[in-house]
Amino acid sequence: MKISAFNQLNNQQISIFLFSILTLLLSIQSVYAINSASEKLWAEQLNDNIVTGDPVYLPEGTDKQSKDTFFAIYTPETTAKALGAIVLIHGSGAHPDWNDIIHPLRVELPDRGWATLSIQVPLTFPDKKDAASRTQVIEAALPRIKIAVDYLRKQSYQKVVIIAHSFGTLMALDFLHKNADATLADGTPLVNAAIIIGTPSQEKDIPLNSPAMIEKIHIPLLDLFGSKDLESVMNSAKARKKAAARAGNRNYRQSETIGANHFYQGLDEELVNYVQGWLKKTLSSQH
Repeated sequence: MKISAFNQLNNQQISIFLFSILTLLLSIQSVYAINSASEKLWAEQLNDNIVTGDPVYLPEGTDKQSKDTFFAIYTPETTAKALGAIVLIHGSGAHPDWNDIIHPLRVELPDRGWATLSIQVPLTFPDKKDAASRTQVIEAALPRIKIAVDYLRKQSYQKVVIIAHSFGTLMALDFLHKNADATLADGTPLVNAAIIIGTPSQEKDIPLNSPAMIEKIHIPLLDLFGSKDLESVMNSAKARKKAAARAGNRNYRQSETIGANHFYQGLDEELVNYVQGWLKKTLSSQH
C-alpha cells in the first residue's frame, strides 16, 4: 500500500503547512484590498484634461530604484506673495480633482495665496468595506502624504497645511498623530495646521476612530461638518471636540455649517472663504 507524502507528515508539520497557506491567502487578500486599477484610470482621465494646475507623478517611496509613482495635481499660487501650500486629500472612491470640495479648494485657494497639491490616495474595491481593508488603505496613504509634504517643503514654502475630506480625514489624522512630534531643522512643525471636513468615526480602534487620533494632535485643527452631514460624522462630533479638549489643543475649532451636506454642494464659495479666513487668522502669528 502506497502512502502519500502528505500522509507522512506529522501533526506539527501539517500545522505549519496549513498556517503557511493561511498566511499566503491573507496576504493575497490584503494586496487586493488596494484598487490600483481605479487609480490608474483616474490618472489617465485627468492627466490631459486639467485646466488649472499641472499633473505631477510623485515617487511612491524613497527607493530611488523604484519606478512606482502616484498621481497628483500641483497648482502654484497666483499672487505675488505665497502664504503657504496645502496638501489636499480626497475621500473614498474619489480623485484629486473631485468636483465636490476638492476642486473648489484646489483652484480657488491659489488665487488667495495658497499653492495646492491634490494627491491621489489609495483606493479600495467597492466590495472591500470591512475594517481590515479600510485600515490597509489608510496605512497605504501615509507614505504618500509624507512625500507630498516633503515635495512642498522642498519648494521653500514656509507653511504647509493638510486639508482632507470624508474618508481622507482618517488618513490625514492617522498621519498627523503618528507624526505629532515631527519638526523641521529649525524646530517648526512638519505640518503647520490641518482642516478636516466631514470626519467620520467608524470603529473603536485607530485609524478608524477619529476622536482617538485627535486626542494626540496638538497643531491647529479646524473640524468642519454640515448640519445635513452623514450620520457617522454628526454622531461623533461631540466626541471629536472632547478629544481635542483632552489634548489641550487650544487651536482646535469645530464648526457646523448650517444647510451643508457631506459634500457642501452649492456652498463652494462659502467653504473657500471660511477656509481662507481660518488659515489667515490661525497662521498669521506663526513665523
